[in-house]
Amino acid sequence: MKTRLRKLLEEPLLLLAALWPFALLAPHLPGLPRPTAGGLPWRQEFLTSLLLTLTLALLFARPRRRGDSAAAGRVALSLPLPLLLAVPFVAFVWASALWAGQPWAAAHMAFQWSAYLIFFALMSRAATRPRILRASFVSLGAVVWVLGLACAFESLAGGALTDGNLRSDLKPLLRGSGGFGEIMAVATFLFAAGALTLRRKTAALACGATAALAWLATIQAMQRAPFVGGLLGLGLLMTVVLWKRSCRPRGWARPLALSAALALVVAAQALPTSGADGGEVKFAGEAAPSTIEKLQVGVAGDESARARLLFWGAGVEMFRARPFTGVGANNYEPAFPEARARFAARYPSSPLVRMNEGLLVGYAHNEYVQMLAELGGAGLLLFALFAASLAFAFLRSLKNSRRACLALCAASGALAFAASSGASASSFRNMGGGLVFFFAAALVASSPARRESVQGAAARPSFSFARVRPAVAACALALMLLMTYDSATRAAAVVLHGAAQSNAGAPRAEELYRASLRWDSSSAAAHFSYGAWLQSSGRAAEAVPHLRRAVAGGFNSSICYARLAFAEEAAGDAAAAERTLSEGLRAYPLSVFLRVSRAVALERLGRREEADVEMVTSLLINSLYARGWRALIEQDVDAASAAARADRGVMSPGKLEPAEAVYLVIEENERRFPERALTGWRARHRSFKMP
Repeated sequence: MKTRLRKLLEEPLLLLAALWPFALLAPHLPGLPRPTAGGLPWRQEFLTSLLLTLTLALLFARPRRRGDSAAAGRVALSLPLPLLLAVPFVAFVWASALWAGQPWAAAHMAFQWSAYLIFFALMSRAATRPRILRASFVSLGAVVWVLGLACAFESLAGGALTDGNLRSDLKPLLRGSGGFGEIMAVATFLFAAGALTLRRKTAALACGATAALAWLATIQAMQRAPFVGGLLGLGLLMTVVLWKRSCRPRGWARPLALSAALALVVAAQALPTSGADGGEVKFAGEAAPSTIEKLQVGVAGDESARARLLFWGAGVEMFRARPFTGVGANNYEPAFPEARARFAARYPSSPLVRMNEGLLVGYAHNEYVQMLAELGGAGLLLFALFAASLAFAFLRSLKNSRRACLALCAASGALAFAASSGASASSFRNMGGGLVFFFAAALVASSPARRESVQGAAARPSFSFARVRPAVAACALALMLLMTYDSATRAAAVVLHGAAQSNAGAPRAEELYRASLRWDSSSAAAHFSYGAWLQSSGRAAEAVPHLRRAVAGGFNSSICYARLAFAEEAAGDAAAAERTLSEGLRAYPLSVFLRVSRAVALERLGRREEADVEMVTSLLINSLYARGWRALIEQDVDAASAAARADRGVMSPGKLEPAEAVYLVIEENERRFPERALTGWRARHRSFKMP
């Protein structure tokens, strides 16, 4: 036991290298309650920060050996340039908390980037030591096989196999989950390196099989961006292999065999697929198009792609408002309504203005647009300098014949990730994807063109890194301790939030909600869920401040604005309800639901002329929806259904959009028409309640 502990103290990086890949499994493990929306990916963040903390602590505790101080004085010369240029970017992310509307959200992103920076620094050092690097590849290979086989089995058996209970978001456990496709795309190229370079044929074959499985999972993830990024990475890999002999150290047979295997995977996935019952593979209860089928659909016929254009446009509006600093890291979602309002005012006739009113935004679905929006031109420039230094390190690494192929494969994986980030909601926002990217980046940055001799390095003028190394290490350890504490508190809040939503007992549910907010009072998701629970329990006055804070924190779809307005009206503040609906209409000017709701609210305030103008505007936008919403809001669901059957100019409640707003109005009408709670539609459906 003492011998093992001594070995661990002598090689602390082995702990990090061997265990970090297992953080990729954490989000997929069932067992802990999860909220229906807004749950942070705390498992990966907590495990990563804890692992980095232990590694740094072991580095501190490691016994000093003779010559360490002299070697430390030369470390400054061997620090990778990408690592040095990543420091000002991370510092700028931290600084953005000073001007962010939601400082805690900015701090959360700053913690995440700090973890990336420390992981990058440690793995750059570990990548120069074959024994430690081998441990990472073995662990990562095991994780890829677990995830890849689970994804393949899930794809063959159909989405219903793991739908619903395990993730609470109506998505399968693996396919369609954020970050999964990008992780697998990068892993494809990491293991391609082993297939091309390893001397032992059995080990090379194992790496090739792992690369093929990861490529299969990339396609089966049902995400276009990682697949397109993977194709670009594959193009870079094969181009350089053809051009540079050192990148095909075992001859032409292995590159050709690897290309054939990956092409065969694509061809197999292009064939018609079927589920276990002989029909089409199901995703969330509907037929799911494959990744390749999605690529054949143009932007005009793809609502998801067109929604991305709206998100990008809102991001550009944030940049226009704050071109140098941005709105603050991780503040895209809170700033979205104002940016959307400016986009709608600038392009009033754009069809994009009509889109996505009933859904939460989350991210810009383009990491670079989101950086531009959140960190401004200065932040994006700092990141571009880091990316350029990584590209320069890759070009230099091609001069090192021993590591050229490894650096090429790692650079191809990094390129796949970077390309995917241009249309992805995950990218660096997903901790697992960021870890895999920075592992690949460490392999590139640690492959110099040539090794400098100690005498030559010492001859160059430099500062003594030995003097600042303890301070830098202490700061890194302190940051990771703080991140571990922060992620642990957020973890407790998320678990309690999920437990509250799944708890049927009123006293127990409220106790869990309050406990969740004590652990993390900044959670917009918990405030919204608790506010909705209070509202449905007849405690509208108590619900209003929670719902208002949720809207300010990022829960700002048209339905969220309407829920807040209904709670304010129920609390006796009809004027505040009208102002909330008016605020929502700035962001969603073509929302017929909000316009009709505001018209009714104005009538109740006695402002009939303004109400008539609002109603006429809604009729001009869509007369069928306007009459349908008015009938549902004023007469309730049974009368509205009867009116739709009698008049083809009135849309029936079941066809109104957004559909979630229909149930919200039905719930609100139970307060307005309590005598109808057990009659008609409600009697048949047992009074559906929004969570």
